Parts: sequence; C-alpha cells; structure tokens
Amino acid sequence: MAKASLGRHADFNRLWAGQTVSNFGDKISLLALPTIAIVTLGGGPVEVGVLGTLRFLPFFLLAPLAGLVADRVSRRSIMIAADLGRFLALASIPVAFALDAVTLPHLYVVAAVVGVLTTFFEVSYQSWLPQLIGTENLVEGNTKLQISRSLAEAVGAGAGGALMQVLGAARAVTVDAFTFLISLVALLFIRHREVRERVEGRRNSAAADMKEGMRTLFGTPVLRSLFVSNVVVNFGAAIGDALILVYAYNVLGLSPGQVGIAWAVMAVFVIVGAVLSEQVAKALTLGRTLVLVAVVLGAGYILVPSAGAVGGFAGLLVVQAVLGFVSPIFDIHVLSLVQGVTPNDQMGRVGGTALAAVYGALSVGYAAGGVIGETVGLTPGLVLAGVIIALGGLTLLLGPVAAIREQPGGEEQDVHEEGEPEDGTPEDDPERPVASVTG
Repeated sequence: MAKASLGRHADFNRLWAGQTVSNFGDKISLLALPTIAIVTLGGGPVEVGVLGTLRFLPFFLLAPLAGLVADRVSRRSIMIAADLGRFLALASIPVAFALDAVTLPHLYVVAAVVGVLTTFFEVSYQSWLPQLIGTENLVEGNTKLQISRSLAEAVGAGAGGALMQVLGAARAVTVDAFTFLISLVALLFIRHREVRERVEGRRNSAAADMKEGMRTLFGTPVLRSLFVSNVVVNFGAAIGDALILVYAYNVLGLSPGQVGIAWAVMAVFVIVGAVLSEQVAKALTLGRTLVLVAVVLGAGYILVPSAGAVGGFAGLLVVQAVLGFVSPIFDIHVLSLVQGVTPNDQMGRVGGTALAAVYGALSVGYAAGGVIGETVGLTPGLVLAGVIIALGGLTLLLGPVAAIREQPGGEEQDVHEEGEPEDGTPEDDPERPVASVTG
C-alpha cells in the first residue's frame, strides 16, 4: 500500500502551522533582545554574547535530561508547557518596558528561561514526530518543518527589523510571545495521544534509563555511525562559519549589502535543497546521498578562497548556493534516519544525547575557528574546515550507513488524517521497520 501524503494529516498540519508561526516569531526575539540590550540599556559585545550563550547553552547542558523526561512524560504535554512558559517569559519584557523597569538581568533571565524551555520542546518534538506521523512519512514531515525554519531564517530577521522600526524592540517581542501562544493552541487541538509500551513489575532509575539510552546510541551501528559523522560535520561547519563572514568583509572587501545578498541566496537554496531532498536520496540511494552531500559541503568551504580569487562577489554567491543546497539534505536525512531506527521509548534519550553533542561540537567549533583564523589565517582555516566536514561524511563509509538504500518505513503503512494506521492499531509498534540496505 502506498503511503499517504501528509497534506491530509490534520494533526501534523496543526503542528506544522504552529511551528511555522513560532519559527518566525523566534527570529524576532533573536534580533530584538540584543537590540534592547544595546539601544535601550547601553550594552555592548559582552552583554550580547551573554544573551546568546544563555539562549543556546541549555542545549549542550540539558538536552540529555530533556530526553530522559521526554521518555517518561507525555511529550505533547512537555511541548505545551514549554510554549506557555516561553510566552510568559517573553511577555514580561513589554510589561517591564511599559513600567520602565526593564534591566539587563531581566533580559538574561528571559533568555535563559527561553533557552531551557526550547531545549525541552525541541527534544520532545523530535521524539514525538515518528509516532505522530509514522516512520514512512518522516522525510516529508522533516522536510516541511525544515522549509518553515528556512523561510523564517530568510524572512524572519527582515520582518523583525521592520517590526522594531514600527513598534520598537520591546513591543516587537510581544509578537514573538504571541507566536508561542499560537503554537500552544495548535498543540491543544492535536487529537493524537501517545501510546507507550508498559513494562510490568519494574521502574528503572533515572541513571539506568540514561545508560540504556547511551547503550542504544553507541551500541547500534547505524546510530553510532550517524552520531560520529554528525558531530564531526558540525564541528567543521562551525569552524567555517566562524571564518567565512570575516573573509567576505576583510579579504573580499564586500559591503554589508553584498554580504546580505550572498546570505539571502544561501537561504533560498536551503529551501530548494529541502524541497528536493527526498528526490536526491531516491536518485542516489540514502547512504550515498549522505556521504556525497557532506563531501560537497566540505568542498564548498574549501572553494571559498578560490571562488573569491576568481570571481569575488560572484564566486561567493556560487559557493553560498552550494552550501545552502546540500546542508538541509544532510540534516533532514540524518534526523529522519535517527528517528526511524531508534525505539520510540528511547527516542528522547537518544535524541537528547545527540543534540547535546552536536551543540557542544558547534560551540567548540566556533571557538576553534576564531583561534585558527587569528593564528593560522582565514584561508587555511576555511580549507581545514572543509577537510574536517568531508572527513565527517567519509566516516559513514566505515559503517553500515553508506549501504542503506532508503529511509525506514517504506510503503507498509497508510497514515490517515488523524495519524493512525488503517487498522486503528497504535503507531508505536515495537517491531519498528529497519532501513533497507544493499544486499
């Protein structure tokens, strides 16, 4: 039986709509909070850096704990609570602004609260999605969610700037706060409920549950291979991202307008890559796609200096288009494959641990990129970043991933409007389908 499109899957469309709105709102506060710190409160680079750290450090520190909670508590309930908390935290800023009581410590608390709650939300949503839509629809679901994020990246910052211009930074945050309220309402209208496998006679301790998740992550060859590759690729990409903007300004001598155009081109091709990700994997097989796009991504960073030497601005546009196109293909298929082969009752712990490692790699990579750029130089640093990314993709050749032909799930289950199989049985069948590999 051919799989059904998610176009008629009402529960997924509610989730997708809520996430699309909140993604756009999130870009507003990412710009508005630093603006308040700088313009209203007289802050500088240190204060802006603290805000950024407080918002994203929780992923590195708390994602494994969030995964443990997501495997023990209703994931939908966690997401609802996280949306409510983020709404209240952000809504406190315009209230404080109206009372002339906004301060830097207040902004720090809001950034930290939003960061913690976002960590719990993201881990829970990634863990819940396979059960909501079925493994056979993960690529389509992750593609649509990635397109929303990419559109938010491309348009959200500009919309945020316009709102700040019209309403002021503090009032613009109100818009972001209400996007989380919209997401919350969308979640409340989702009819699907989780069905968890019940283990009679025992309840593992938190430590035992964490160990079980680690054994699954590092004891399953496909998951272990994906974990190593993803960490290495993200580490290299962070080094490259720390250098490429400096290279564009200081070496190529581009103006802010030209840089903005180059990054807009990248955002457009991120959307194109997300839309075509499934077709690319079908044409090349899944395993070959993951290896190839990682190598091409690495080559893109290596070619930044040569593209700059040959064409300057035009060369950078081509490189940014390539980087934008292949990045979502890698991300969508890695996430879908992880979700497809991980047992549902361990999805939170496996995903949380992986997210913590990826964010840790990003943090270390950005720091390493700064050091490498200062000591070795921008061009060698970009080449090194590209080599690391390509090696991350090539590590997949050492495990079973390169031989995988397609995502788990195949065409075995028809997903209906409210997300249940045709026979009405629960979606989280413990006998989960495995990926198809070459013989």
